[in-house]
Amino acid sequence: MKTSNHPQWALDQRKPGTELRLIRGIYYLYEYKTIYDKSKKKPKKVSGKLLGRVTESGLIPSGKRLLEKSIEKSVIEKPLCKEYGVSLLVSQLFIKYIRALQLSMPDHWKQLLAIAYCRFIYRCPLKNIPFRLSQSYLYELFGIPKFNDKTASAVLNAVGGKQGQMLSYMKTFIASDKYLLMDLTHVFSNSNLMTLSRKGYNNQTNFDPQFNLIYLYSAKSRMPVYYRILPGNIREVKAFKNCLMEAELEDAVIVADKGFYSNINIELLQKEGLRFILPLKRDNPIIDYSLIDSNTFKENDAYFEHEKRIIWYRKFNYGDLAVFLFLDDSLKLKEEKDYLHRVETHPEQYSLKDYHKKRNTFGTIALITDFKRKPGVDVFETYKSRMTIELLFDGMKNVMEADHNYMQNEQTLGGWMFVNHLTLQWYQHLYIELKAKKLLKIYSVNDYIQLLTDLNQLLTDLKKIKINENWYFNEITNQSHKMIEKIGISLDGYNT
Repeated sequence: MKTSNHPQWALDQRKPGTELRLIRGIYYLYEYKTIYDKSKKKPKKVSGKLLGRVTESGLIPSGKRLLEKSIEKSVIEKPLCKEYGVSLLVSQLFIKYIRALQLSMPDHWKQLLAIAYCRFIYRCPLKNIPFRLSQSYLYELFGIPKFNDKTASAVLNAVGGKQGQMLSYMKTFIASDKYLLMDLTHVFSNSNLMTLSRKGYNNQTNFDPQFNLIYLYSAKSRMPVYYRILPGNIREVKAFKNCLMEAELEDAVIVADKGFYSNINIELLQKEGLRFILPLKRDNPIIDYSLIDSNTFKENDAYFEHEKRIIWYRKFNYGDLAVFLFLDDSLKLKEEKDYLHRVETHPEQYSLKDYHKKRNTFGTIALITDFKRKPGVDVFETYKSRMTIELLFDGMKNVMEADHNYMQNEQTLGGWMFVNHLTLQWYQHLYIELKAKKLLKIYSVNDYIQLLTDLNQLLTDLKKIKINENWYFNEITNQSHKMIEKIGISLDGYNT
């Protein structure tokens, strides 16, 4: 059979990798391929599948080939699987923050939500956000436009320039309540291009370039509602006053750390009309330990219960201020035991002579305040609120890795810190939720977030898979289902 004898209408159906065959007066089209024959040391042609019959009207596919194509088309494609549990937690548990974000940042709220999600769950830098979002169902839940790391950086830069809109978001959560104004929390910065990044001092005696945060918390809900960024070398009382003015709050209690107390700062606080509760270092000479030394400290009825421990206290007048001295016997015994243990293990640094000098200070907390008529229990619990908030904030910094910053642009930094403010609100909301559900005995906030990031644990067991262009719940264990419901997340549409 010679190719030159085939009619043109038959040749028109022949494509690369195919050949024509004339069998009993009928043209057929077959696949073929060429392989190398090692024995003959030359190429040889190997025929393949029948593709169909060739007519002047065109190619008529073979029945067998049509059946194969039908089977191939009916085979379900490999499901596309996306994380759904964490996305559901964000969309339901944090809905009030999302709505406030939508109102205050109408042009960027979806992108900010996506970046905050990645920070909250994966603590990832901007460059890893596109990949993390591609594995999440958050896109489908909120219709988030896809963006890369450069787009994310541009969003942060744009948001950082909208101070009024960021302030509008924060004011959404400022209501009629008592507020604690926390003194400065440092964030280290490796940028030499920002005027905010200055060499400063913190309670870890670290002088690396840093900027500082002032935070305003609700005393009732323990939720952060407002923050302000300051240069790393600023630790002035005036900054407290300016924060209250910007937040439009007339009254808040300044609860600072032990390093803040000085006569100058006290005078400035009083001059600005700011209320305060400040802790004193145990060796401060204005603290009167004589009643503890004479074993007469408890000769009155000034005590209360705090976290199942009895706290005794005395109040002393110090000019127009009051000094409260609190004694926790449980803490006293623990500190004495620890100190005496150090005398045995580190005699070069600790001695019995020093123990006897310090023993009256063990288990004590001294607070100086302008609240002269406030009950001791209120003063104590207000200060303890700060310590609770500090622990949560430190936990957030450790988990979110938010104590270091690599931004090189102050406006982008503003957007970045706004996102971290969102994640801090989410973090503490989750803490409060776990506590209310009595799950803190099982999971700390850090543990719970770790479980969220483990693909074989808890909420990330809950995924949605895409089958034939539709999304469905995957299979999850009853244990995971119950755990999800305990935290208050609805699984409408899921059938066990």
